[in-house]
Amino acid sequence: MKTLALTLATTALTATVAAAAGVASYDTNGDRFASFSEVTAVNPTIDANDFRELDTNRDRRLSASEITAPGASSILHRGGVSTGTVLSTAQIGGGSFVSEAQLASAYPGLTANDFDRIDLNDDNRISSVELYASDAQSRLGRYENGAQILVSLDSVDVNGDSFASLSELQAAYPNLSSNDLIFFDANRDKRISFSEFYS
Repeated sequence: MKTLALTLATTALTATVAAAAGVASYDTNGDRFASFSEVTAVNPTIDANDFRELDTNRDRRLSASEITAPGASSILHRGGVSTGTVLSTAQIGGGSFVSEAQLASAYPGLTANDFDRIDLNDDNRISSVELYASDAQSRLGRYENGAQILVSLDSVDVNGDSFASLSELQAAYPNLSSNDLIFFDANRDKRISFSEFYS
């Protein structure tokens, strides 16, 4: 009987440790949960629908049990995680540093803003340390297929009111539903503001 109890306790402890490790791979702020931004920093291909499917209690964050739930792994790793797939400085520019032009050549569509964000010391070149920072990898992951995943609010806002309506968003993201709008519309005014769009 003691052996059975010990086996059950060991199994439960192993499952708890595995679940905690699953959250730890996303949790950058140490709150033991994974937010949408933390998950997309690891895998930029995850979208709001994927996150909502994983977030079963609808608290807008993923717990250890939600990350290790059956089927969660296939969603979290779908499309390949971009972290670790970034080319080296030698592959991009043949040396220890790469210029903005070289980086843009390797990742077509890369914006000057993204280059500036990756260039942590503002020396107008990217070192391997800057290239392999997690923020750089998540930003570059958006361009791995030759196109940026995200679009700007200005390009979505057709009527010029500085907000994105559902119909304007659907023109850029055809699979977007009214439920998706609710997820992003923090103040529930049925439109997406600048801060909501970029959150």
